[in-house]
Amino acid sequence: MKYSFILTLLLSLFSSNLIAKEWGFDVILNDKIIGKHSFKQVGDESHSLAKFKFKFMLMNFSYEHESKETWNEDCLKSIVSKTNDDGDLFNVSGGKSNGKLKVSSNGTEKSLPECIMTFAYWNPKILDQKKLMNSQDAEWLDVAIKNIGIEIRNVRDQEISTHHYTIQANKDGDEVFIIDVWYDDNMSLVGLKSPTPIGDLIYKLI
Repeated sequence: MKYSFILTLLLSLFSSNLIAKEWGFDVILNDKIIGKHSFKQVGDESHSLAKFKFKFMLMNFSYEHESKETWNEDCLKSIVSKTNDDGDLFNVSGGKSNGKLKVSSNGTEKSLPECIMTFAYWNPKILDQKKLMNSQDAEWLDVAIKNIGIEIRNVRDQEISTHHYTIQANKDGDEVFIIDVWYDDNMSLVGLKSPTPIGDLIYKLI
């Protein structure tokens, strides 16, 4: 009886619902590491944490973002996020209510469909979506996904086969931003690139 209990406990601890999946990236701008961005998923919870600092034209810039989300399979169930985009502050919170996802961003409330996804890059199911919510400001954006193809990339000092996609986010027909993402053959996130006016932000898996 005693050993049966221990075996049951061990099996529960190592179930797929409890094992954490983590992705950690150095964020590089113009060949310099300016910060880190990490993603962690445990069961139906995910946590995103980003911190960047850099200097441009003798001016200092910073970015901090933290988002905690819960999921029902691939549908966002709740979100709490805080962002400081070089002094511009954003606070987002939301959850399911009466068959909708009710979201508040800096006090402005909106009602979104019951099953949506954020730009949860760690989950390749975002590549099947037509719209995604930005966890920074709760903007509900149209997205156009393009499969660029298979590329060989250096990941953790190894040359591996990756699947390259672009995600173009649009609002009212105008492009808001475009993101390049790379996944390995198991569709696990291994790279990301975001163009900016002063150079590409490149995510290097660590």
